[in-house]
Amino acid sequence: MSSSEPLVSKKKREPRMFVVLSVMLLTMIAGKYLLPSGRVGQIPGPSRGDIVLTADDLPDVLAGWEKQAFFPAADPVKVANIESWWVHSWNYAKDGRSCLVTMDQAQWVAWHELSACYVANGWVQGDRHVYEVRDKQGEIWHIVTVDYQKAGVGSGLLIFSEFGSDGTPMEAQYLGQPFETYDLEAGNVSTGQSTQKPVDRWRRQEHPRVHQCQVFYSYSGELESGTRADLIRLHAASREVFRDRWNEHLKKSAG
Repeated sequence: MSSSEPLVSKKKREPRMFVVLSVMLLTMIAGKYLLPSGRVGQIPGPSRGDIVLTADDLPDVLAGWEKQAFFPAADPVKVANIESWWVHSWNYAKDGRSCLVTMDQAQWVAWHELSACYVANGWVQGDRHVYEVRDKQGEIWHIVTVDYQKAGVGSGLLIFSEFGSDGTPMEAQYLGQPFETYDLEAGNVSTGQSTQKPVDRWRRQEHPRVHQCQVFYSYSGELESGTRADLIRLHAASREVFRDRWNEHLKKSAG
């Protein structure tokens, strides 16, 4: 299969996924106009230094979820005059549930508060949590989860985190809520102390580029705690792959 060809779905996707994809497209466009941490002016894609991902960059099974489809990034020339985002997306499913996993490349130089984009596109924001999660290398990541409601659509859960151009985990924007330590394996908030001190809350990290990874899950009814934990694990696992691919890309680009 050519890397430019979409991966054929293994099973029929839920109709709700078309709603999610529409939301994602609107979110990409909104990001250009609404958020000061982004810069525009360069054509997205390889000429800007973006990494080109393929269907096989994420495995068939990841954190217990099965890959269903891949949506390659758009032709850079076609999106250059619309928005500065360049997005690769995968559809993953587990136990009849389906979600979208993406790596978003733009020209952010600091933390990009993705939650604002969803609000700008009609989602009513509920709880926002910033979880401090330690990875296998001992690095601490800030994983943000945001709950939403939207009339005529239902409920949504957004999970995202970001890393700088050198692979450094980005610190989330402080919006008044205390940061919480999170046990990824157990799937719940732990009793450990947050590593962030009050004096650090307004610290601003800057990099030549900042990359964003997200999972979005659209659903109706109640969201079980086990499903939420599964989605957070999927996000953490996919972000780990994305950062590895970015680091490999950076080394090749440097020669």
